[in-house]
Amino acid sequence: MWDARVQLHWAAQIPAGVGRTLVAQRDDDSNTAFTWENGALWQEAVGGKRAGIHLRDLTLIVDDEPFPMRGRTLDEGFAFVEKRFGATLKRPDVDLPDHPVAHGARFDADQEHLDMLADCYASTERILGEVVQTNAEASPLLCWPHHFDLATLLILGGGKTIGAGFAPGDDEIRDSYWYVNLWPYPDPAQLAPLSDGRWHTAGWTGAVLPSSAGPERARAFICEVIGRCRGLLA
Repeated sequence: MWDARVQLHWAAQIPAGVGRTLVAQRDDDSNTAFTWENGALWQEAVGGKRAGIHLRDLTLIVDDEPFPMRGRTLDEGFAFVEKRFGATLKRPDVDLPDHPVAHGARFDADQEHLDMLADCYASTERILGEVVQTNAEASPLLCWPHHFDLATLLILGGGKTIGAGFAPGDDEIRDSYWYVNLWPYPDPAQLAPLSDGRWHTAGWTGAVLPSSAGPERARAFICEVIGRCRGLLA
């Protein structure tokens, strides 16, 4: 799934260029963040137009106009969106996983793996949508183009936070996973075993559950770990 994930990550940088270029910069970079709607990640509207990407078929969208990326290059995708917004879009200025599509190769992601990733994002939207609705401290659910995670942040006050989300894999954890992290980090000795998943303490502290566990286990995992984190931060 790694190859499909990285291709999708690069393709998402095209619509993210709208927020990067045409929306005023915000301290938390949320001007580049996506929201999830009906199987697609969407940037906020600019001039009455929205740009997004449909995960399951790797298709760019500006409003209702589709542009399938399969068999096309990154530059072709940027040209499509730039023409519709009448502006040259900034390319990503952050480190992303390297891949031939970043150097002119054509997109050709495995369909089965795209389906699996799309299902994970959709499940995450349902699960974390419940978290946002039932926790007054929770931020809106956003997907961040740098790490490509779909997440919410519970802001507890006093600099204490709990983050919950889905990540499609990264340098530390190659396979896709759900996570709940917390700040400030507790002493690892305080981390009692979980009913499901495991604690991660390399580089950041939180709990992780592989996406192969499925959405029902993920829902129970996220609820349990948020409760555990509240106790650790009390």
